[in-house]
Amino acid sequence: MVKNSFSHLCCPVARSMDVVGEWWSMLVLRDLMLAGGIARFDQLVDHLGISRNVLTERLKRLEVEQIITKQPVQEGGRRMEYKLTRKGWELMPIMIGFAQWFDRWRPDPERSPLRFVDRQQREPIQQLQVMSADGRKLGPADILPISED
Repeated sequence: MVKNSFSHLCCPVARSMDVVGEWWSMLVLRDLMLAGGIARFDQLVDHLGISRNVLTERLKRLEVEQIITKQPVQEGGRRMEYKLTRKGWELMPIMIGFAQWFDRWRPDPERSPLRFVDRQQREPIQQLQVMSADGRKLGPADILPISED
């Protein structure tokens, strides 16, 4: 399948989609986050049910973009594991936002087994909010997108 590139556009949303917008990429990142940031190739294949060649493509792209790193499981070994970089971990709010949006607007009658909780308190985290620089919660009517073209 031929994918259009958005790299020529100035829009940060479009250019972000060029990096992580393929749905398998987002699921790979989700699985790395759920596995504590590190997973082996075969674990990803098994858990996602993804073909090896598609996974290889997605991992290469994420590595080129410095969202993940690849390292041998043992010194001198051929088996590799993939680890999120800080850049990769900073995608977590987007993952949480997707999950919260889905739970609100397309609730699963059997409830998703995936929940996000505070590590220390084990309590559900708050809904993500857009905040102003001075800490006010902002809604859609409070936000003005400005194009600097």
